[in-house]
Amino acid sequence: MQDFTIPEATIGAAALPLIANAMQKAGVDAARAFADSGLGAPPDTPVKTSGELPLAQFTRLLQAGGAQAPDAGRMWCCGEAIAAPALAGLFPACLGATHLGDLLDRLLADLETLQHGTAFHREVAGDTCILSYRIIDPAIWPRSRDAEFTLAFLDAVVRRFGSAGLSDAAFAVGLSFEHERDSHADLARMTGVAPLFGEPCNMLAFPARLLDLPVRVEHPLVSSLREATPSRATPEAPVSDIVEAVYRRLGQGPLTQETIANDCGLSQRSLRRRLDRAGCTFRALTDDARTQYALWALRETRLPVSEIAHRLGYDSQGAFARAFRRSTGKAPSGVRGELEDRG
Repeated sequence: MQDFTIPEATIGAAALPLIANAMQKAGVDAARAFADSGLGAPPDTPVKTSGELPLAQFTRLLQAGGAQAPDAGRMWCCGEAIAAPALAGLFPACLGATHLGDLLDRLLADLETLQHGTAFHREVAGDTCILSYRIIDPAIWPRSRDAEFTLAFLDAVVRRFGSAGLSDAAFAVGLSFEHERDSHADLARMTGVAPLFGEPCNMLAFPARLLDLPVRVEHPLVSSLREATPSRATPEAPVSDIVEAVYRRLGQGPLTQETIANDCGLSQRSLRRRLDRAGCTFRALTDDARTQYALWALRETRLPVSEIAHRLGYDSQGAFARAFRRSTGKAPSGVRGELEDRG
């Protein structure tokens, strides 16, 4: 099978000083977490730290911080603590928004610029606004503390900048994570809603009417650290954007040329032409991506094989099993059985 490489997932190092400060506020020994993840001493120069680091190493940093008190929900607290300083220091353009909906749209776009290889999305379904987030490379695992940290950050932004005077009951609607529950942290008490685990993506939901609320910027940190994140130009492979678009939709149903072309701002004909020039086909690309997702789900989750097949858009568990065997030479149950034998 042809190798389809996902563009490396990275995050701007400008976030690291703020992460270190937020960890300390959340009761995490930042120096220890940085050392345990191979990052050395935490940087102490706010915002001016340049360059990038692999997102896999960043997730290790958050896993290391959370491991210090695994049942205390420290990474959720860290995400809450970083909200105001991050908007002031990393995303100051967001504070020019007049309403929460505009602020969130600006913020999600800026987050994808700072943090390559991730998918942020906002949608309104009826009277509910849904914010979703996932790292698109299934090889970056474990990442449970990253999910908690990121949703806590988004939760805090909504609460602090757009929900004045609203109780938790008026705010909380839904919270879900793609990872299985791996700690006893009482996130229900901390968030006001019982989270779901093992879901297709990480998701925070709140009343859509909050989107029309005016942005509140009276937090003392909002007027400080106004220097923006340096822009980055990364050379990309000829079809890297197409590969990334496929991985963004993994686990959320069928992958069609029409949806991927739309995501890339291309016609279906242009999509096929670019893939042809790169010597690959849409079928080969999606088959490879489905295999990578299936391997991750079989190894890292307890999802039933039938659910994995459904998330990947197969008509039946049998169709998934046949495709998986063609790709790997093994049955899905065999891959899961190997892990159980080793465990």
